[in-house]
Order: sequence, then C-alpha cells, then structure tokens
Amino acid sequence: MTTDASAIRLSKTLPATPRLVFRALSERDHLMQWWGPPTCRVVECSVDFRVGGVWHYRLRSPDGADHWSRAVYREIEPDHRIVYAETGSDAQGNVISDRPASVGTITLTEVEEGTRLDVRLVFVSPLERELAVANGVHDGFTKALDQLADLLAQATPSVRAS
Repeated sequence: MTTDASAIRLSKTLPATPRLVFRALSERDHLMQWWGPPTCRVVECSVDFRVGGVWHYRLRSPDGADHWSRAVYREIEPDHRIVYAETGSDAQGNVISDRPASVGTITLTEVEEGTRLDVRLVFVSPLERELAVANGVHDGFTKALDQLADLLAQATPSVRAS
C-alpha cells in the first residue's frame, strides 16, 4: 500500500486493452461482476456514466447488512481516466456520512502486458484516510481488482483485443 497523508494509491496490471478495462469500469453489468470484495458483493446498482452522472450501488456483506454508496462522475476521458466523488448513501441516493468520503481517480495506461490501472483515493484528512483503511477500503479495493483481473483473463482473446 502506497499512501500519503490523505490518500490511498493502488496499481494493478490487467490482461486486457484499455478499452476493455474502461468498459469494465463504466458499464453496470461489468461492475456487478467484480466491484467490491468477494465477501461483499454488489447486489444492486444503477450507472449514469457521464460527467455529473451518478453511480449508485448496494453491497451486501456476509451478515446480510447492506452498504449503499453513490459516486458522482467529475471527469471522464474514454479509455484513459475516470474521476469521481464517492460518499455513503441511503437507498434513495441521498448522501449520508456513515463512512469517509473520497475523490477517486482511475488512470489507465497501455503496457506490454495489457493495461496498468492506477487508483488514487483522496480523503479530506489523514484521519479520514485512516478510518477508510480501518474499514477495509484498501483490502477490499485490492481484492476487487484481483476479481477484475480474473474476469478479464477469462474473456476470449477477441474480446480482450477489442
């Protein structure tokens, strides 16, 4: 884990083109297959993938508890970069402060092995970052990226090349 005072950084090389990785980050059906750690799956989500649009989703933990979140897209550069502001929410999409909010930046870079995905989550303070780490954000995001890598590796060669 690489962090500065108020950020978490993650990086993962994925076995697919930036275009395919971008689709996995921006389309509802793909997000539902890999987002969240294996023990806390997405059970419901809606995606309005445009600047100002909202991604609203519900994770369900093993104990049956639901965890709603909403992300508002701030920047979208196809096949390269997504910036979003994420907060806790209720089922209707209203912002609630049940966990630290962050601004996430995901950058995709084509590399020989496929695509390097870099994530930077910035919190309002070092304390908020520490709370997010304690709540499992780093470990959960890492496991979600592992699931994304597995999903992309299973795609047929013709799909990976598109």
